[in-house]
Amino acid sequence: MPSSTPSTNGIMPEVKKAGRKGSRAEANPADWINLSLDDRTAQKMLWLSEGGAKVSRMSEEVCPVLDRPERYEHSPQVLCKEGLLGSRGYWEVDCEGWVVIGAACESAGRKAKDGQCGLGENDLSWGVGWAGSCYHVWHNGENIEFQAPLCPTIGIYADQPAGIIKFFLVEDGQNGSKEVRLIHRFATSFKEKLFPGFWVGRNSFCWIRKKDQ
Repeated sequence: MPSSTPSTNGIMPEVKKAGRKGSRAEANPADWINLSLDDRTAQKMLWLSEGGAKVSRMSEEVCPVLDRPERYEHSPQVLCKEGLLGSRGYWEVDCEGWVVIGAACESAGRKAKDGQCGLGENDLSWGVGWAGSCYHVWHNGENIEFQAPLCPTIGIYADQPAGIIKFFLVEDGQNGSKEVRLIHRFATSFKEKLFPGFWVGRNSFCWIRKKDQ
């Protein structure tokens, strides 16, 4: 899992168990939610643009922003303004480079004193990312390997009351159609608001899709 510090040392732990073949699935447009990045949470090496739809880390230049209680201290992450509580939602993200896309509960750690803060490093967050030859899905410091070719778009479905998170690979087809392939499904229990989030490595970016894309 990505380290809570910007260092690239020890970024990928040993895989705990093997993945399984993905299944074909359909994303429900009725559950789509448009998201915007919350600049108050963005770690200082992350730069937001495109009206809060894109987060980039193209250099080690620090963004001139104030320290805030909500801001990630070391882990290069940002959360969205919109959270899920008593509701469900689906969103898609175009990504390039070394990123982890996922979600975190509102009380998940953000400072060094809180311990591991990266998406999937603790029991209050979940994430998926490309590991060079396959996908890794993380939760509570453990990861699952999923064999699939690199796909530039990730879809996430979360049902906060039901305690469900699903990760998908999304490929655009003809005439606006999409092929959605399930990577992994988590069944758990959310006792608080759940926020979409992004971990962004060097020379990488994530771009949140809007419903009309």
